[in-house]
Amino acid sequence: MVASEIDLNLKSLRYYYKRKEDLVAAAFLHSIDLHQQLIDASEAEPTPEARLRTFIDGYFALQARVRKGEQPEFVHFGDVRALTEPQASIVFTAYIDMFRRMRGLIHQPGDGWDKQVLNARTHALLSQLLWSVVWLRYYLPEDFPRVANRFGNLLLHGIAPGRPMPEVVGIDLQDDVADGERLSRDSFLRAATELINAHGYRGASVERISAALNVTKGSFYHHNDTKEDLVVACFQRTFDVMRRGQNEALRRHDKGFAQLTEAMVNLVQFQLRPTGTLLRTSALTAIDVHLRDEMNFRMNQLTARFEDMLIDGIADGSGIACDARIAAQMVTGLINSTEELPRWAAGVSANTVVDLYVRPMFSGLLSRSA
Repeated sequence: MVASEIDLNLKSLRYYYKRKEDLVAAAFLHSIDLHQQLIDASEAEPTPEARLRTFIDGYFALQARVRKGEQPEFVHFGDVRALTEPQASIVFTAYIDMFRRMRGLIHQPGDGWDKQVLNARTHALLSQLLWSVVWLRYYLPEDFPRVANRFGNLLLHGIAPGRPMPEVVGIDLQDDVADGERLSRDSFLRAATELINAHGYRGASVERISAALNVTKGSFYHHNDTKEDLVVACFQRTFDVMRRGQNEALRRHDKGFAQLTEAMVNLVQFQLRPTGTLLRTSALTAIDVHLRDEMNFRMNQLTARFEDMLIDGIADGSGIACDARIAAQMVTGLINSTEELPRWAAGVSANTVVDLYVRPMFSGLLSRSA
């Protein structure tokens, strides 16, 4: 398929790349290089905010050129975990170097932040940029500079600068169902979700999922006709948890900003509990386009509820005026990226994640008070 897209026969393509894995690794390295070029253009700026503004503007300008057909599309990093050796080590080494240089854009002398804090904020920056690819499709490319400015304002200064984050009582969103079959099904989907998140859709084989649950492949196919059906079921579980978190917040609070805060806190903490973990949206790339559109539609419904909470908070005075449409997408992006946070911020837990990862969403990525 790749060869036919570029008018090469398979033999000619293999002259450049002996194996499919070599081609995939080259695509990831090209994408990393594009991000490194954006960092190159940002490092000379004198302050963290100026560096990050330049980096964000450059990223959105790059996406606009891709949308206009002025530059070829480049791969994103959702399925990078599916790489195997020796390509994995080569790509991961380049990716970590990119991450460290991106961390340097945030760091400022005397900020007092340790490595965990810096890594968490760098992960937030990178995750929000990667998530923007999902929602930028709803904007015209000529509007990308304006969108970049609003996105930058929200990321750097928060959705409620100068206001304390409402205190909420966290609750466990685990669905306590007594029925044994339902509990077994939930355990199955949770294990599958963790493996897909850890190894990518292709890396989470039926054999690996079955082994993690200590069941036979026959048991796997008892629950799901195909692996694609499994991904859809994992997304359904994720949507159910997110909806439950939103419903609880709406039930317990009458102010929009408190509703948003509680939903965020509970869903982020859920990700770091032993019975938690939500499916990363990177798994969407592996399923049929029609199912992918349906899953995207479902996710956008949940994001629209976050947008409503933000709008209600602005109207009732509990929040501050902001671009609620973009802010809601960033809330979903934050929740989605929490699953991967422990890989970058070692030692983070459900008890510490609010101060480390949620508060900067409210007061800004560069805020010391966060």
